[in-house]
Amino acid sequence: MRNSLQQFDHLPDTALVSVQTFAALLGTGVSTIWRRAKLEASFPQPVRLSTRCTRWRVADIRRFLGLEGGAV
Repeated sequence: MRNSLQQFDHLPDTALVSVQTFAALLGTGVSTIWRRAKLEASFPQPVRLSTRCTRWRVADIRRFLGLEGGAV
């Protein structure tokens, strides 16, 4: 996961990242990511690849981080 964080800026927008990577980017826990995805309409939504594999689009995360940064 540390490698994913270091290379996040170099990932293409079409890349997918795990909930652990997304949580580390936001500095929150995995449970917080799932809760926010369920309750907040503006929060990036997960992409289910299979019954036990869910990822987030890098483009959605970047867009969200841009909105979050601008709202401060």
